[in-house]
Amino acid sequence: MDWIALLQHLGLPELVKKVVEFLLTKACSEVSLLQGVEDEIAKLRRTHERIQSLLVDAEERRHIEDESVKSWLRELKTVGFDADDLLDGFRAHVDVFKHAKEAPSRKRKRSWYDVPIPSLGVDTRLVRRYNIATEIVKIQSRLDEIYKRRKNLQLKPSDGRQRNEGSNMAVFFPAVASLDVSKVVGRSKQCDSIVAALKVDSDLPLRVIAIYGIAGIGKTTLAQLVFNHFWRDREEVSPNPSGSLSGVDRHFEMKIWVSLPKVCDTARATKEIIEGITGEICKLPSLNHLQDCLKKCVKDKKFLLVLDNFWAEDFKFWEILRLPLLKGAKGSSVLITTQNEGVSRLVATMPLHLEGLEMDDSLKLFTALAFPQAEEDVDQLKDIGERIVERCQGSPLATISLGKLLRSESNVDNWEIVLNEMLALEGSANSSTRPILPSLMISYHHLNYQLKQCFTYCSIFPDNFEFDKDQLVRMWIAEGLIQQNGRRPPEAIGSRLFDYLLWMSFFERSTKPCSNGTICKYTMPNLIHDLARLLSNNELLIMEDNELNPSSGQFRYSSLLHRKRVPIMFEKIYHQEHLRALKLCNESKIDVAGIPKDLFGKLKYLRLLDLSNSGIEKLPDSVGKLVHLRYLGLSETNVEELPESVEDLYNLQTLELNFCSNLSSLPEGTSKLVNLRHLGLHLDWEQINDLRRMPTGIDRLTSLMTLSRFTVTNVDGVGCNLKELKNLDLRGELCICKLENVTNASDASEANLGEKRIDKLMLRWSGATSSVQPGVNFSNVQHGANICKEVAERLQPYKYLKCLWILNYPGSKFPNWLENSGFPSLEMVRLSCSGECESLPSLGQLPKLKHLHIEGMKRLRNLKNMMKGFLSLETFTIKDMPDLNMLCKFKDNFPKLSKVVVSQCPNLPRRRPKDLPRRIELIIIPQSTDNVNGNDVSS
Repeated sequence: MDWIALLQHLGLPELVKKVVEFLLTKACSEVSLLQGVEDEIAKLRRTHERIQSLLVDAEERRHIEDESVKSWLRELKTVGFDADDLLDGFRAHVDVFKHAKEAPSRKRKRSWYDVPIPSLGVDTRLVRRYNIATEIVKIQSRLDEIYKRRKNLQLKPSDGRQRNEGSNMAVFFPAVASLDVSKVVGRSKQCDSIVAALKVDSDLPLRVIAIYGIAGIGKTTLAQLVFNHFWRDREEVSPNPSGSLSGVDRHFEMKIWVSLPKVCDTARATKEIIEGITGEICKLPSLNHLQDCLKKCVKDKKFLLVLDNFWAEDFKFWEILRLPLLKGAKGSSVLITTQNEGVSRLVATMPLHLEGLEMDDSLKLFTALAFPQAEEDVDQLKDIGERIVERCQGSPLATISLGKLLRSESNVDNWEIVLNEMLALEGSANSSTRPILPSLMISYHHLNYQLKQCFTYCSIFPDNFEFDKDQLVRMWIAEGLIQQNGRRPPEAIGSRLFDYLLWMSFFERSTKPCSNGTICKYTMPNLIHDLARLLSNNELLIMEDNELNPSSGQFRYSSLLHRKRVPIMFEKIYHQEHLRALKLCNESKIDVAGIPKDLFGKLKYLRLLDLSNSGIEKLPDSVGKLVHLRYLGLSETNVEELPESVEDLYNLQTLELNFCSNLSSLPEGTSKLVNLRHLGLHLDWEQINDLRRMPTGIDRLTSLMTLSRFTVTNVDGVGCNLKELKNLDLRGELCICKLENVTNASDASEANLGEKRIDKLMLRWSGATSSVQPGVNFSNVQHGANICKEVAERLQPYKYLKCLWILNYPGSKFPNWLENSGFPSLEMVRLSCSGECESLPSLGQLPKLKHLHIEGMKRLRNLKNMMKGFLSLETFTIKDMPDLNMLCKFKDNFPKLSKVVVSQCPNLPRRRPKDLPRRIELIIIPQSTDNVNGNDVSS
C-alpha cells in the first residue's frame, strides 16, 4: 500500500501529499540553486516514508482515550501544517515572479519578492531561498524527533491496515439525494396531543407549550410536525365566496418559526421574531424600538410562534420577551423546544417531556434506511441491527445516522465492526455526559478522509449558525480540502461532499425561509455541532466578546463572536501567527471601527479572512501581505473601495463583496488575480446600483465562474468592454449594467451569453433620466434606440435561464428571442421600458413562468390580445403605465394565478373585472404611493 493511501487515515493526507508532491515539481529547482537543498528535500521525503506505517495506527487510536498518541498525532499534524505554510509561501514567490516576467513590459510595481536590500547589496530572492532551505532543515529535525518517539507509543501498523480494510463503507454516494423525512415514525401521539391543545380555546393571555428532552431526541422534528400540521390545514381548505380562507383562520392567522442561538439576549430574540413575521431584515437600533414594532406586528392577531432551541434560564429574559406577545389575539400560542427541564417549568403552561423512540419504532426507522430496497436476505443482519439500534437509546438522530451508514451494506463483518466500535466507545468520558455521542462518532469514523476534514472544518461556525452551501464549499477549497480532479472543478466535488453530509444528517436545512420563500441556508444539529467542536478543540480558537477559549495553545482556525458594544480587540490573537482562517460569525451586523494596520503582518498565513456583516469601511493596505489568502469575505460591510494592494493577493480564489451598497469601484489591479474563481458583487435587484469603475482586463481572469455584476464603462475605447466576458465560463447570476455605453453591437455578440450557464440574468440600461457618461453622443435618438435593440438581440441568454430582468429598455420592441418558448426553465420575467415600446412579447407559451412584472410602457393602452396562455403564472404585476385602460382577458387563461397587483395606472378602472375569478387577489395601489403595503384598494 503506498504512503498516500495510508496517510488518508490521518485526516490530512492531502496536506502531506502536497508537501512531497511540491518537492518533486519543477518549482523545487528554484530552491536547489543553493548547495545542499536537494539533499535536505530527499531527507524530508525519506522521513515521511519512514513514519507512513505509523499513521494508520494513530488514526485507529484517535477515538480511544490515549492521550500520548493524541499528543504525538497533534505534533505530527503541526509539522504538516508548517511545511504546507512554508512551501505555499515559496510557491507564491515562484508563481508571482513568473507571472511578473510574463506580464507586459510596462512599468510595474516592485513587490516583496524582488526588492533588494540596499545596505548589503543582496537580492531578496536569494535571501528567501536561503531561509527556505533553513526552514526545511528545521522541519526535518522535528520529524526525526517525532519518529524517534514512536517506539514509546507501541504503534502497530498491521492493526491500522486491518482497520483500513473495514472502514470504507461511507465512501459511496447513494443514488437518491435524500430520504423523505416527512415520514416520521413514533411521534404521532405526541403531535396529536400538542395540536389538540393548541386548538382548544383558552383564557390564558398567552399559551406556552414546552417540549424538553436531551439533544438528538427529536424535539425540533416534533415541533416541525406540529407547525406543518397547520400549513396542511391551509392547503386543504378552499376560499369561501367572500374570498377569505376558512379553516386555518379559526386557528392561527400567523405562524412564525425562530431558531435561537445558545447565547441570546432579548433584543436579538425580538429581532428574530420580527424578521420571521415580516420576512425582511430588521435594523431597529434598540430593544424599546424592537418591542414597539413587535407589538404592532402581533396586535389583535392570533399567532403560533415556535422558539426552537430555547436556553435562557433567566426568568427576566422571558418576561421581557413575552410582553409584546401579549398584544396578540386570544388563543395565541408559543411552542418552545429546549434541553433544559428547568426552562420548560419556568415558562410553560404545558411542559412535555420527550423521551426516546420505542424500540419497535427505532427498528422501523433504522430498517427503512438501512434496507431501502426491502431485501429479503437480511436475517443474518437482524440480530446485529437490533443491538446497534438498542445502543442508539431511542435517538432518531443517531438511528438515522447509522441506518444511512449501513445502507445496502450486506457484509456481516462491517456490521460487526460498527457494533464493536459502539461498545468500545460506550465507556468513554464523552459517553457519560453525552450518551448519544458514541453513535454519532461511529458515523464520523466511517466517513472517508475528505469528508472528515470537511465536517470538522465546520466547527468554525457557532451553534445554530445558518450557512450557505456555495460559501461553505468555497471555504473548503480555500483551506485546500478539495482539489481539482481531472476536468471536474473543485466546486462540483465540494457540492457532492456537501450533499453527502446533508444526506447523512451532519447538516440539515434551515427552517428560516429566504426572501423568496425558498429554503436556502443550512445548519448543524446541536449534537452534531458538539461533535464537530469535540473533534477540533485543539485547532479551533473561539474569541467571544474579546474572551479567548481556550486561553492558550497553538491554533489554526479562529471564530470571532461579538455582541457587546465595545471594539473588537484583534490584538488578542496576534500571538496566533499560524492561523489559517479568521471568521467573524455574527448573524447581526456589528460595528468594527477599523482593522489594525499590523494585523495582517502578524497573521501572515491566513487562507481565509471573512469580516462580513460588520461595519468595516476600509481595509488597510497591509492586506496585500497575505500571500497565502484564498478567500476574502467583505459582504454586507460599508467598504467603498478596496486598497490597490489587493492585486498582490495572487492566490485569491474568492472575493465576496455581496450587499456592499457603498462600493463604487474595484481596484484596477483586480485583473492580476489570475486564480480568482468567484467575484461576488450581488445586490438586491430592487435597489441595484452601478459600479463607477470596472477594472479593464477582466477577460484575463479565465478561472472566473462567478461575476454577479458587470458594468460597461467603455467610452471611446477606454474602460471595460462587454466583449471582455467572451472567455469567461460564468454561471449562476449576472447583472450587466450601463448597457447604453455599448456603441458597437458586435461587442454583445462576442460576450457569448448563450454559452454561459447563467440562470439569473439582468440586462440594465441607465434609463432616460440617468446621465449618460461623457463621450457617448446619441444625437440621433432613433439611431440610439436601434443600437440598443440590436445589442439586446445579440445578448440572447442561456437556454435554461430561470430568471430574466430587462430594465429601462430604450428600444421600440423587445428582442425576438423573448417571443419563442425556447426557455423551458424560465420562472420569472420582469420588463421595464424607458422608450417608445408599445407591445409586449408573447410570453404565454413559457411552460414554467410563475411571476411576471411589466412596467413603464407609457403608450401601451390594453393587454387584451397580449396575455394568452400562462398555464403556470401565479403573480402578475403592472406598474407605471399611464395610458393603460384595459386589463387582459382572464377567462380561459391563468389557471394558477393567485395575485394581480396594479400600481400607477391612473386610467385603469379601479373596480374588479367581472371575469376575474374570486380566487385571485386584486391589489390596486393609488397613484400617490409605490408601497404595496400602503393604503391599497383590494378586492
